[in-house]
Amino acid sequence: MQLGLSSAEAFWEAAHEQTRTNPVRATDDAVEEAFWEQNATDYDSRSPLAACATDLVADLQRLQQPCSNLLEIGAGPGAFTRRLAKGLAKVTVVEPSAAMRAEFQRLWDGPDIVNLLDCKWEDAPDTRADFVFGANAFYRMRDIRAALCKMNASARHRVALVQTVGKPHAKPLSVTFIGKTLVRERADVLCDVLQEIGVSYRRRDYDVPRPDGPSRAALIDWAPVQDLAVR
Repeated sequence: MQLGLSSAEAFWEAAHEQTRTNPVRATDDAVEEAFWEQNATDYDSRSPLAACATDLVADLQRLQQPCSNLLEIGAGPGAFTRRLAKGLAKVTVVEPSAAMRAEFQRLWDGPDIVNLLDCKWEDAPDTRADFVFGANAFYRMRDIRAALCKMNASARHRVALVQTVGKPHAKPLSVTFIGKTLVRERADVLCDVLQEIGVSYRRRDYDVPRPDGPSRAALIDWAPVQDLAVR
């Protein structure tokens, strides 16, 4: 790892800390909620990943088999949830934004199987589920090692993470140190952190034909590892 950073985990944390001197959504809860109060209702139209990533969603649905319940981290208005929840008996959603929870409830037209938790993933109660999933929901997680270990511990069958790759649809992580800047895609750093903590993952990348221009997304999944240490 360059710029004097010893690991991918250290790079992630340094990038998170340096956002404090930039727009502060990643670190200020009030600023983050104010943003979603203005943008929650049109989020799905502005960020149509779940609707456009047909091949990726099909692979997610295959990964779910034979799961009967889902734990989703940062579901937002629930575009992925609505595509993944068919046939499930229970869905637990961790969503810290009140505006996003309201939009989720407004758009949900499925059976009464959803438990919406008002908290960040880091503060969520211990919850077990067959399938643990999150999409583009990691930008506010400073301690990414602990967050990933918690996902691993929560899953009985599989963990699957989706991360958009490349501008303009995904801002990369960057760290500046003594006048030098290192820029890395968030998906790449997530994979490197998983490798550092001993998780054997699979990564697949997809072209996503969005109305506002082509995009790419990474699907990172793994079977839960027993006795994975947080530190």
